[in-house]
Amino acid sequence: MHSSAPPAAPPRAALPEHLQDAWRRCQRAGLQPDSPLPAQPDSDSALYALRQRHRSLLRAASPLMARLARQLTDCGSAVLLCNADGVVLHRLGPPAFLDELARLGLHAGADWRESRCGVNAMGSALAAGRALTVHGPEHYLHALRQLTCAAVPLALPGGARAGALGIVGPCRHRQPHTLALVQLAANEIELRLLDDTPGGAWLLQLRDDDEQDCRLVFADDGRWLAGCGEGRARFAALGAPDDARHFEQLFAAPFEWWTQLARRAPERRQPLQDQLARDWRGCLRPLAAGDDDVFAPPPPSHGLPRHLLALTGGDARLDAAARRALRLVGKDIPLLIEGETGTGKEVFAQAFHASSPRRDGPFVAVNCAAIPEGLIESELFGYEDGAFTGARRKGHVGRIAQAHGGTLFLDEIGDMPLSLQAHLLRVLQEREVTPLGAQRAQTVDIAVVCATHRDLRQAVADGRFREDLYYRLAGVRVRLPALRERSDRAELCQRLLLEENHGEAVALSPALCQWLDAHPWPGNLRQLRSVLRSALASREHPDDALDLRHLDEDAPSPPRLHLAPSPDGRLADIEQRAILHTLSACAGNMSAAARQLGISRATLYRRLRGAAA
Repeated sequence: MHSSAPPAAPPRAALPEHLQDAWRRCQRAGLQPDSPLPAQPDSDSALYALRQRHRSLLRAASPLMARLARQLTDCGSAVLLCNADGVVLHRLGPPAFLDELARLGLHAGADWRESRCGVNAMGSALAAGRALTVHGPEHYLHALRQLTCAAVPLALPGGARAGALGIVGPCRHRQPHTLALVQLAANEIELRLLDDTPGGAWLLQLRDDDEQDCRLVFADDGRWLAGCGEGRARFAALGAPDDARHFEQLFAAPFEWWTQLARRAPERRQPLQDQLARDWRGCLRPLAAGDDDVFAPPPPSHGLPRHLLALTGGDARLDAAARRALRLVGKDIPLLIEGETGTGKEVFAQAFHASSPRRDGPFVAVNCAAIPEGLIESELFGYEDGAFTGARRKGHVGRIAQAHGGTLFLDEIGDMPLSLQAHLLRVLQEREVTPLGAQRAQTVDIAVVCATHRDLRQAVADGRFREDLYYRLAGVRVRLPALRERSDRAELCQRLLLEENHGEAVALSPALCQWLDAHPWPGNLRQLRSVLRSALASREHPDDALDLRHLDEDAPSPPRLHLAPSPDGRLADIEQRAILHTLSACAGNMSAAARQLGISRATLYRRLRGAAA
């Protein structure tokens, strides 16, 4: 990446106007093109504290960054996220290139502000408040002219700056579509940031004929509180959120009528025209306090805190597991979550943490099966500078210490090597951790949640797991039901479809509903999400209902309906046909069909299973 002679800067007049403005800002800041990059502090503890302050942004951005990094695997580029001050919070990319950036001082925790590093995509996007690309000689400092960068500023729902997302790579790997990739990911991140909008509000989900998405949040009295998505700027032109714009100043429709419609038909999209005569289709629904997923309908209330409540759509076993776990909230008793692979053990652990008094502390997850045995000790306990050959300068803060004040989640605890189980037991008993090479122990205040798909009691009997550690971890045990055992599969399918289809409700054919209900789902939730995602991608038109023809070719054959007269005579035959006719008329919506038939949803499922041969 280094070169003996950096590319010469283009003539000022050859630069786009926004980059000319950026160069002028650098000159006013006193920077010289041949100035070296400023020294950047490298502190694990400072970076950890910084990430804790921005955990909402990291939670929203991390999945999209991972997807971008996979798309850029062959480009040798890195994905970066910085806060509103230009400080890098997270980086993903090829290790060799990340090391090169670190040698320049551009590591996680580094300050990329334009006034410090000159014109660069991350810092200049924040300074100018716009998406931009900076390639090679367009950088102000010689030291950065070997890079090509694209970045997009991120906005909080209320319009304040949240940070910036960018892609950085070597000049030779410039790609014309990079900025578009970043823009798409930035739009999705801003949608996810709506998760932290206060409750007691209404979420309006909009889509126009060009498939442009927008999310706007309104108070109960119709005041605009927040917004995000590609169309947000259009409505900002009619008045910023802090101008207290009202729904009826943005749209040619009364807000009260829309709230009444939302209570009657919360998933129905209706045509809507804004005050500039642009046509949209919109869906309004209540936004629960701290709603964890703006794409999912609010779950029914069973008296559970919202985070655990969001996991259950009425399944008795999952509901019982959540209630049992809740009895531990605020108590120093470990929780052990058991269940098959893919049943959502980590999601349950995150919900438990979010429902506890430690919700504002860190949630640190460690997969004991994914870390090589030779590294798990240093990963868990940390190490001091020089503790072993190859140790990082200034050492490493272990995952246990990172969880101080929050929750430590040890996934697949049954795969932890026996040699480390005694060390972990000591930490749990004494609440102290000693990093490798350290002379003194550090006090840690943590709640401990573990998960496993193995039978730990059998592992104890076989000598593969310490008995004393088992009883220390299994303060309270909960078992998550497999997907095939859950009674809320229909509600779960609809929730996943809303997530995968950008908030748009999706109709299911009766035949597909039966297939989904009858399938054994050996891969549990992971398999269900994969099947639904593939089916959505197979549709010819976005408004098509999902049917059996949209399933992957490897999907097993669906159950076949048997509609011959039953032993009970013609009445049962007529009943079966009435059920199927109603399901078809309701586009596969089980709840709507049950209401029309005047029976409960559970009865409808039972009758459908009786119709399957």
